[in-house]
Amino acid sequence: MGCTRDAILDALENLTADEFKKFKMKLLSVPLQEGFGRIPRGTLLPLDAVDLTDKLVSYYLEAYGAELTALVLRDMGMQEVAEQLQEAMSKGLHFVDQHRAALIARVTVVDGVLDALYGKILTEDQYQAVRAERTSSDKMRKLFSFAPAWNLACKDLLLQALRDNHPYLVDDLEQS
Repeated sequence: MGCTRDAILDALENLTADEFKKFKMKLLSVPLQEGFGRIPRGTLLPLDAVDLTDKLVSYYLEAYGAELTALVLRDMGMQEVAEQLQEAMSKGLHFVDQHRAALIARVTVVDGVLDALYGKILTEDQYQAVRAERTSSDKMRKLFSFAPAWNLACKDLLLQALRDNHPYLVDDLEQS
């Protein structure tokens, strides 16, 4: 099991039976990021913590599944459990996930990064959608909107493209 999956499971196993039931009900109504579908009610309600963790990861991937879990926990007023989940996640995050905000703010020229990713992890439509944005920050934000569907190899390709095009920025972020 991945450490993010384990963190989701730990958070869910720390809920009482009533809290777990409430979690599943709130999960049915929480707003989802574009491109993700809702777990059907009939599938969701009978699941135990282990099966729900597997379902969250299969529907939303590890990173977004954990983010969604933390969001629902916060909505339930369970800030401490949500914080523990966030802390556990940050330990296992990929560089591009960990430094998302800094990359959005500090990457000044995006076209070289896009060119390196085109045809490998970006489709023609995705490439054009990112290029259509007006500012570098908006371009990076749009690029990151595709990231929830990426696996580690895709994120490694993005990191390599960033290293090739912005080596000083990547070095600075790695040392921070």
